[in-house]
Amino acid sequence: MRGFQKLLTWAARNERRLGAGLFALGFLTDLFTFGLLPVSVVNYFFLTYLTLATVCTFGTHLFAHTPEEVAGRKLSWWQKTAAVIFPLGAQYAFGGLLSGFFVFYAAHSVILASWPFLLLLLAVYAGNEYFRMHKAHLVFQTALFFFALYAYFIFAVPLYVNAIGPWIFVLSTLISAALFGLLVWALYALNKKRVASYLRPILYSAGGIVIAISTSYATGLVPPIPLALIDSGIYHSVERVVGGYHVEGEADRPWWQIGPQVVHVQEGSAIYAYSSVGAPISFSSTVVHRWERKSDKGWVTESRIAFPIAGGREGGYRGYSAKANFMEGQWRVSVETPGGQVIGRIPFRIERADTAPTLIEETL
Repeated sequence: MRGFQKLLTWAARNERRLGAGLFALGFLTDLFTFGLLPVSVVNYFFLTYLTLATVCTFGTHLFAHTPEEVAGRKLSWWQKTAAVIFPLGAQYAFGGLLSGFFVFYAAHSVILASWPFLLLLLAVYAGNEYFRMHKAHLVFQTALFFFALYAYFIFAVPLYVNAIGPWIFVLSTLISAALFGLLVWALYALNKKRVASYLRPILYSAGGIVIAISTSYATGLVPPIPLALIDSGIYHSVERVVGGYHVEGEADRPWWQIGPQVVHVQEGSAIYAYSSVGAPISFSSTVVHRWERKSDKGWVTESRIAFPIAGGREGGYRGYSAKANFMEGQWRVSVETPGGQVIGRIPFRIERADTAPTLIEETL
């Protein structure tokens, strides 16, 4: 028991460093594993992390003691242990959740659509370090729990209902808010005095998170998880055949040449955008090919072509769209949901050609 007390005292004294280490450990563990697992398996990991985060957030509030409370009564060894263990467990769970979300943002969107989340992740990590020794740490941890809960249901609800769209996002918001309200009510029922002093900033923080994430969704910054762009390309012809698609395209450039693909187009000819979108079994949605041209004022939409998808196929759901009458310059085809969430992008550059380029045939 004496050795355990020494260990507990050391852990309490170094709780800031241990918490940061566990937060980073949860982040690194998922960074090297989640990208290799199927979405259905990842969902179980998220549920485990979220359960741990719920228990530890609850325990942190329940066993947190002010200096006045400590001076007024003698704490037992198990109370002291809980006051150290629960915050550390919460840090590991939040690190695992945030890293998992980071992996999926990176895997299910383009970099330009992911950078707001990367900044948010850095802000959360910095805030975690700041608030750990600040009196408002309980507020920050509770707000962090709501952020993780919200982010999970944005990811999970589409899996359970096998669809994606604005109403699914609204449902995710309502479920997250209801469960978070239930947690706050339970905390208040067990420790009215402590929770009452933090209730207003907790609710304000949760409201701010709802506004921030809802705005990000409305502007297309939230990626359309669980959809992912598996394969794509720009070709001179695409024809559906038994077992796949027969395509003709220009030869791949050497690996050392960076930049978008160059497509040589003759006057009046058309080119085709091919995409393969991965989706879970029984999942159904619609994919939009948005053909965009870069002008002096930015990207201009030239056309939008939509077609339905159905999930479960090993190589992803495949489809294509075509366009003719091109201007020279930078182009891209954004593969999107009907609501404007970007699944992936196919950048390329159009150059006029007097003769037909040499084409290579293959079956996808």
